[in-house]
Amino acid sequence: MRNKFIPAILLFALCSFSAQAATVVTITDKSGSSKDYKIEESGKLYFSDNALMINEKAGAKDVNVQIADIRKIMFKSGSVGVDGNASDAISLFAFPNPVKDVLFLAGVGNGEKVSVFAVNGSLAGEYTYSDEGINLSSLPAGAYMITVSGKTVKITKL
Repeated sequence: MRNKFIPAILLFALCSFSAQAATVVTITDKSGSSKDYKIEESGKLYFSDNALMINEKAGAKDVNVQIADIRKIMFKSGSVGVDGNASDAISLFAFPNPVKDVLFLAGVGNGEKVSVFAVNGSLAGEYTYSDEGINLSSLPAGAYMITVSGKTVKITKL
C-alpha cells in the first residue's frame, strides 16, 4: 500500500447531555487479544506508514499499532459516562480504503451477506463476511459501493 494514498481518519463522536462524547475503538490482534481505546472528540485515529495511530485526546501520546498485527477493529460511538461504557455501534466502516486486496468491515458480523456494486449500479460481487475480511483482488481498480444489511459505504479499489 502506498503511503500517500492512505487517508487520515478523524473520528468525532456525537455530543450528549452531561456525558462526554467519545468513540470506543476495540482492536483485536492476531492472537485474539483485544484492547479498548476511548477516542474523545479532541482525539483522532489515522494511518502512518504501516501503522494505525491512535490518539485518545488532545495532548495524549499516540499509540502505534502495526497494521500487520491487527485482526479486527470494532467501533462504538455515543455518550460515555463515568463508567466508560459506550452505546450505539457505528453503522458501517471499511478499511483499508483504498483497498488493494482484502477489505475489512467494522459493524459487520461473521456470516453477513456483503454486496459489492460498481458505480454504474451493476452487481460486481456477493461475499459472506468473516474475520478474514473479503478478498476483492479479482475486481478491477475503481470505485465501488459496499452494502450490508441496508448500510452502504463507498470504497476505492486499487
